Amino acid sequence: MDDLGAGFWLKLAGIFIAGAIILFIFTLLFLHAIYAWGLFGTMLLLAAIALFAGWMYDRKNARQTEGSL
Repeated sequence: MDDLGAGFWLKLAGIFIAGAIILFIFTLLFLHAIYAWGLFGTMLLLAAIALFAGWMYDRKNARQTEGSL
């Protein structure tokens, strides 16, 4: 483990801290949405976001999947 160097561990720590900050922000947004719209409304919002992300992914990869049918 000592062979990786200090730069690797500092980058890994930076990625971990950035991920923790992003997760904290998303948690605050999620809890605020639950407070504002209730649990059902928040789940509808998350489902809409997931459907939109899936639609965008399918549009991007449409040509790759057409040949495999």
